[in-house]
Amino acid sequence: MARVKPKRQGFHIDMTPMSDMAWLLLTFFILTTQFRKPEVVPVKTPGSVSTQKVQDGGLVEIIVNSDGQYYFGIIDDKNKKPILEKMGEKYKIDFTEQEKNSFYSLSEVTVPIGSLKQFLNMEPAQQKQNIPGIKLDSANLQLMDWIDASFEVDPELKLAIKGDVNTQYPKFRELVKELVNRDYNRFQLITSSEAKPKE
Repeated sequence: MARVKPKRQGFHIDMTPMSDMAWLLLTFFILTTQFRKPEVVPVKTPGSVSTQKVQDGGLVEIIVNSDGQYYFGIIDDKNKKPILEKMGEKYKIDFTEQEKNSFYSLSEVTVPIGSLKQFLNMEPAQQKQNIPGIKLDSANLQLMDWIDASFEVDPELKLAIKGDVNTQYPKFRELVKELVNRDYNRFQLITSSEAKPKE
């Protein structure tokens, strides 16, 4: 008598828990991601073979564009309002709560402190057209005052310089001289990544 072959049973894997987990992870990353504010000042950084990455938070940066104008950037949002208040105390300027909230949305300080109050009351489209830079000369060291205010608020901050590849050397020399005069001897240079040369 011929043997009866048992019917082969297909197997079934329940994918519901896996799809639930994927949606939970996606939701988590969407809700916790902090997007960087768009930069107002276009800067093309020089290339470098360094693989060290600049940290995302706890950083203030000095930006030097191709025309040699200086700007000040605060990467950490939690320090923005206290730094603005310190500068307001130093220059005897009272910023309203609305102006502080407007400052919070900026990625860089692009105007001298005397024009900042008016600048903060402009529409964002007008702000993008008004970027004269911050003074750094022997008579007016506002840029250094921004750095001082930052380190008074949070001494753990790190300082970085982001310069355009076409910036003239005397502008960097002047900046580094003023930093050294105020004992800011440690800072990072922000460069763009470049492939390492083959040996």
